[in-house]
Amino acid sequence: FKHDVAHIDRGSIPSGTEGLIVSLFSIGAMVTSCPFISSYFLESLGRKVSIMVGSIIFIIGSVVQAAAWTSAQLLVGRFIAGMSIGLLSSVIVLYQSEMAPAHLRGALSTLYQLGITFGILLAAFIDQLLVDREEGWRVVMGIICAPALVLFVGMMLLPRSPRWLVQQGRRRDALVVLLTIRSEEEAVREEEDIYAEVALAKEEAAPAWSELLRGRQARLLLLGVTLQLLQQLCGMNAFMYFGPKIFQAIGFSANTFTTITNSVNFLSTFPALALADRAGRRSLMLCSSLGMLLACAVMGTTGLLCVSRPDGEQWAVSNQGAGWVIAFSAFFFVFNFAYGFGPIVWVYCAEVFPLRYRARIFGVCTMANWVGNFLIAQFTPMLLDAIEFSTFYVFGLFCLAGVFLS
Repeated sequence: FKHDVAHIDRGSIPSGTEGLIVSLFSIGAMVTSCPFISSYFLESLGRKVSIMVGSIIFIIGSVVQAAAWTSAQLLVGRFIAGMSIGLLSSVIVLYQSEMAPAHLRGALSTLYQLGITFGILLAAFIDQLLVDREEGWRVVMGIICAPALVLFVGMMLLPRSPRWLVQQGRRRDALVVLLTIRSEEEAVREEEDIYAEVALAKEEAAPAWSELLRGRQARLLLLGVTLQLLQQLCGMNAFMYFGPKIFQAIGFSANTFTTITNSVNFLSTFPALALADRAGRRSLMLCSSLGMLLACAVMGTTGLLCVSRPDGEQWAVSNQGAGWVIAFSAFFFVFNFAYGFGPIVWVYCAEVFPLRYRARIFGVCTMANWVGNFLIAQFTPMLLDAIEFSTFYVFGLFCLAGVFLS
């Protein structure tokens, strides 16, 4: 990649440029997750069509990246692909929560995060096979079009959200959909409940954006935005984006670290499936925050005491034991994120907002998530250059905030 696009044959990409390449994806996601844009898709086109549109946009972005011969073209492709994920992250959890029965909503919404972790794990294996080959990264960019195509075709076979159908005045269609996924009694009762909510919302007229800043909805908005920001600022994506670079610098195989981390991330999401509707959202987020805080404290302290830069550039660990402590702390961090703050924040945000404001507040919260993602992607390499392992103390402060909020 450095040779083909960045035209660098020796050394490394500057930290600011590296951060921009990673974070521009998040900027694209911020654009389409902006509630002024996402609420249009959610309310006008509906959940189903929005997912299909997002899939097509992702394919376009991936093709642009795969064909890139300049950094500018690659950045454009990253931005387009990010726009797709911003839209999809706004709509998929909402679609799942509206289709799922109430007693399974937490577990089924958690499947969103499980799917993400499985995709990351699969991507790690594909990277190991292809990315080091000549122009292998272009092949990887082509391969990732496949799941987007599957999503597009699969959505053709799935029904529209019954809640959206009722909002459009299509009560009969909504009942038909509910009868395919509920018992007759449950379907009729849920359709009537949805209609009552929609009718009440219409009587009150369309909400003004200023209403989001007043009363109960303002408190819910603040809670949702804070949770989404903390989900990113705790540092999880710093491990995903820059973990291989960190661990290669202290003597570990970057590919091995990536594979183990992604495996832990995937497997540790399963407890959330089992516990989301039993242990409760708050308990899982509290335990998750405490575990991540401990991991950040251990990594930061061990790194400051045992890792140095004798040549001013490359990191060196003073003893192998310290390297293993840092590695296991990273895996422990990922484990705690994957069963708690990773999936449960999305479940919580998909549930708590009133129907009248749901699309708009959920859009704001999703955009906040991508703002946090951008901050992590852009500034983590700069922090690592400036304050080195003290960076993990910064992440620890946000984990501590997560403890108190939970």
